[in-house]
Amino acid sequence: MERSLFQKIGLGSALLLLAACASGAVMTRSDFDNIELGTPVTEVTKKYGDPIKVRTYKDGTQSYEYVERLPIGEQTVEENNYFLIIQNGQVVAKRYKQELPPAYDEIYDADPNDVPN
Repeated sequence: MERSLFQKIGLGSALLLLAACASGAVMTRSDFDNIELGTPVTEVTKKYGDPIKVRTYKDGTQSYEYVERLPIGEQTVEENNYFLIIQNGQVVAKRYKQELPPAYDEIYDADPNDVPN
């Protein structure tokens, strides 16, 4: 039984390590606030990894999107999307969008058997 417990602990540790490596660096609100305009994009990707999404616009600028998910247990209670606008290899603008899940009363009906008219 002891061996089984050690195997479970080892497997759990390995999975946790793999999950940490797969997720890469996470950009937080503080990190986003500390990125100054004019910062080279190579510096950003070196520190935070590749963005989740890259959009290229007609004028040649690019939008790099990083996502921070704040969980409680298994539920994501807040999601912050950080956008960096890149032109000529440098950050020229930035913005963020915060998303919250809908309130409990917006998800569930008071009476699940109620039929709308």
